Amino acid sequence: MIISIDYDDTYTRDPLLWNQFARDAIKRGHEVWCVSARLQTHMDEAKDTIGKVIGANKCVGTNGVAKRDFLFKEHGVYADVWIDDMPDTVMTGYDGGDEWVTQYDGS
Repeated sequence: MIISIDYDDTYTRDPLLWNQFARDAIKRGHEVWCVSARLQTHMDEAKDTIGKVIGANKCVGTNGVAKRDFLFKEHGVYADVWIDDMPDTVMTGYDGGDEWVTQYDGS
């Protein structure tokens, strides 16, 4: 199983919980990613926290586009489970304001 954990307001609400969850999931043979709507250039904090558990290369920012499409198109990964405080961002995307992004444009 491939599991995606959102960073802001999901992981950051209880890092100890999610670190243990990720460790346990990995021990059981699952793959864990941290997928955020953040800009990819703003993922250092995630890489320095949950990235130490799952691998910094598995911490990705989608630049606001739909997380599901971005993860698959950019990394060839299709997550089975999404853990996210804003589940709409998995399918639709989010720019951090009041605008929703509706499609992946490859940028």
